[in-house]
Amino acid sequence: MNFIVVGVIAPVAYFLLRLATKKIVMMILKQFNKPKDNALISCENCGTYFEKQYGKRINGKFICDKADCVKNAKS
Repeated sequence: MNFIVVGVIAPVAYFLLRLATKKIVMMILKQFNKPKDNALISCENCGTYFEKQYGKRINGKFICDKADCVKNAKS
C-alpha cells in the first residue's frame, strides 16, 4: 500500500499541482505584460497630440477636449 501512495499517487499529485501553479503564474504575468493602448493621435482642428482615450470622434474626425476645437468641429 505504501508503494502505491509513494510511487504512483504522489508523483501524479505533484505533477498536477505544479501544472496548476504554472498556469496561474503565467496568467498573472500576462496581465502585467499587456500592451497599453495609449496611442497618440493628433487633433484635426488644432494639431495637438493627445491620447486616444481623451479625444472625441465628431463627424469622423478625432477632436481634442478643448472648448474651441469641440465648438469648431460641431459647426
